[in-house]
Amino acid sequence: MNFKQIASLSLGLLCALAAVAEKLDSTKVYPIEEVTVQVSRMEQKLKNLPQKVEIISSSLIKSLPAENLAEVLKRATNLDIIQYPGLLATIGMRGFSPSAHSRSYTLLLINGKPAGTNNLATINLENVEQIEIVKGSYSVLYGSDAMGGVVNIITKHGSAVPEGHLSVESGSFGYRKLSGNFSGNYGEKLTFGLGYSRQELTKDYRIGQKNLLKISDVDKLMLDKASYGDAMDNSQYELNSANAFVNYDISKQWKINAEGSYTFAYDVETAGNYWGTYGQSKKDVNRLNLYFTLEQNSAKNQFRFSPYYTNNQNPNYSDNTDKGFISFKSTVKEYGYQLQDNYKLGKLNVLLGTDLKVYDYQSNRFSAIGTPADPYKPNNKFTNMAAFSQVAYSVKNLDVNAGVRFDRFTYHIDANDGLKAPEADANYNTMNPSVGAQYQFLKNFKAHASFGTAFSVPDAFKVAGKYTVSGKSYIGNPDLDPEKSRTTDFGLGYSSAKNSLRFDVSYFQTLHDHKIVEEKLASGEYTYTNANESKMEGIELMSSYNFGQLFTQSFDLEAYANFTWILRNEFTQLAGTEMLTRDMQYVRNANGNFGLRFQQNKINMRLNSRFIGSRLERDSFGALRTGIVAVNYYTEGGYAATDKILQHPEYLLFDYFIGYAFTEKVNFGITVSNLLDENYSEKDGYNMPGRSIVAKLAYTF
Repeated sequence: MNFKQIASLSLGLLCALAAVAEKLDSTKVYPIEEVTVQVSRMEQKLKNLPQKVEIISSSLIKSLPAENLAEVLKRATNLDIIQYPGLLATIGMRGFSPSAHSRSYTLLLINGKPAGTNNLATINLENVEQIEIVKGSYSVLYGSDAMGGVVNIITKHGSAVPEGHLSVESGSFGYRKLSGNFSGNYGEKLTFGLGYSRQELTKDYRIGQKNLLKISDVDKLMLDKASYGDAMDNSQYELNSANAFVNYDISKQWKINAEGSYTFAYDVETAGNYWGTYGQSKKDVNRLNLYFTLEQNSAKNQFRFSPYYTNNQNPNYSDNTDKGFISFKSTVKEYGYQLQDNYKLGKLNVLLGTDLKVYDYQSNRFSAIGTPADPYKPNNKFTNMAAFSQVAYSVKNLDVNAGVRFDRFTYHIDANDGLKAPEADANYNTMNPSVGAQYQFLKNFKAHASFGTAFSVPDAFKVAGKYTVSGKSYIGNPDLDPEKSRTTDFGLGYSSAKNSLRFDVSYFQTLHDHKIVEEKLASGEYTYTNANESKMEGIELMSSYNFGQLFTQSFDLEAYANFTWILRNEFTQLAGTEMLTRDMQYVRNANGNFGLRFQQNKINMRLNSRFIGSRLERDSFGALRTGIVAVNYYTEGGYAATDKILQHPEYLLFDYFIGYAFTEKVNFGITVSNLLDENYSEKDGYNMPGRSIVAKLAYTF
């Protein structure tokens, strides 16, 4: 069964049930449409947003394998996730490829402010209340890197009633996790909270032994036939996270909030690849996040001032032994503020604001302990000042919003004698609009459409740098433009009277312009230029139906299916004097989830399936996989056998969760990840874990 068959079956089943949905005597209500979406910066409800926004609730997070944010997004969304051993995962959306080695095209936020990282695997979920996902260009509100979309993490902020939570987990491959949090209050105006979690994998994980979908002998060679049931060496890790918050109500209208988190891990093993030919090493993770908000709320006005500071340090070691030394250390600081004022004028909502952001990159390299080496690139930073405005209007069945944002970037490059890099400065401006509309008709149907532009600012050294690394000289391009995208989407949604049946089918198209690539100059030096362009288009399906509505018993039996199908994903590339059009690499042609959720009284169960579509990747391991020959390479989509492109197969994974509430305070659950023990990869050379079982005991007080 391939993606088309799965999607057609899911859509057909749900549409067939639409005819009877309205006749049911429904007693179940799903209030998700009433959720306030914080990423909108206007405190709008989900039902009033024309843009494609998905919500992952805390209850859904608890019912999924949830080692980190990447694991939840894999199983709850139709996004493109790439995960490596060694606490590294990144995200792509709507044809934008995930990248673990550069700033992402999908923006990761915490409570609407920069997360300080694009590594999903280092985001712990114990302090997460809700996850908001905006699909499509969203630079109008958040600036750079929101070309594919935005993932916004909403943290817990306690309640007026003191409460606490403790949990312990244990499972396969020596997996252990201990977590706890407590929130309380001091009087009527002050609430506070503390939390801590530690998780670790104390054994190298085992790779899966089977493939559910039919794959060829060449596909098995890509995975390596010896990998079936084998261990992934050097894949152990530990991760710690501590967080705290304080809320204080100054008056009926004014309040302040301060929160912080510290994420740290030491000697995290990095596998390099399955064969261990390079990269078997270790690393540390140290990230500090500090956020502050001063807020005023009245019937017609909401003012908010939010300073923030993040510091992300990632030391990498020379090898994975006790004698290994720190060979490279990078420090990325992001700090600034968000200032906005939201006015409610009848049915019109007006948002005005300004943002300041500083992105500061520093790094050091060492060839031996105490022996400095030239860095990979000079230290640099950019300062971003922005002004934006957004309006939203709702009347009867119509919701409309529109906005515009102006950004100015100022770059600075530090001098570096070892790199022969002089001090340099540059600046430029960019403007991005957005508009959306939706209309509800026949009571339960909704048509929606949106258009927006977005951008990704180039690194400072690409604009103003001049340096030499390993004999290769680079010159920055002061005329370099930011990468731009223009995204259009439209679709049709349906929600039955009691929300027992829900589905939405949307089409999207994105034009990605001014993609930044290296270019060799006549002098033999290299620079950066805006050359490549790409076009992505596809179909998204979101659907669910609660079969519990067919019966009088008080239980939920929900079937759901969510898919993204990439219809077109190609880019133009200058090869010598010839302009080539090629299929995009590292992007899956489909992503999806479907399954069943059951809940009755004290029992909660979920059977989830994740579909991973095929993808193209350049063969980097030809010397290790001698069975793969020229005839096995992908020769469509503008490629020749000499390009050594491999088309990786489709995979289908199942996960199962069952939870039981002994009392209102004591819960026990068992999760089986990769239920059928699939051998698969999300990045060539990095086979993922096989079947694993984790038991969790939780106590709420």
